[in-house]
Amino acid sequence: MVKIDREVKNVLTDIKMAEAKKEHLQNKIEEAAPQVSVAT
Repeated sequence: MVKIDREVKNVLTDIKMAEAKKEHLQNKIEEAAPQVSVAT
């Protein structure tokens, strides 16, 4: 039972790390977006 709990915890940790990495990459993309100003 302890082994199963450990495996579940590892899977949840992996999911959280993947979500954090995705969020980090999304933030990098948004920060790298060109800033466009339209002169009128």
